[in-house]
Amino acid sequence: MFLLNISELLKGRGIEQPAKFLMAHGLPYHTVNRLLTNKVQNVTYETIEKLCLVCTCTPDDLFVWRKDDATTVADDHPLHKLQPKVAGPSPVDRIKKLPLAKLKKLQELLDGLERE
Repeated sequence: MFLLNISELLKGRGIEQPAKFLMAHGLPYHTVNRLLTNKVQNVTYETIEKLCLVCTCTPDDLFVWRKDDATTVADDHPLHKLQPKVAGPSPVDRIKKLPLAKLKKLQELLDGLERE
């Protein structure tokens, strides 16, 4: 079963209020509510594109897949790549705990990644 992963994606980026963030970027309240509670029956390509642009991600970042009892899937099936990851501390929380000297090293690493 496919589920949306938007809340976790945004929280991992330090956005504590995903609903407010999405509405501030032009998504209507009722759409945001259904997306964040996984009560949406279908999602248009337009909404997927808007979410990708707003969240700076690709469609595969928006979705997770959970195998249900009624589905038989081979162990090497590509859908397994979309299984939810074990939640750990958010990167933002981890950065907040770094000492100043290590923050400088992190900044240099980020600068290098952005140049690639």
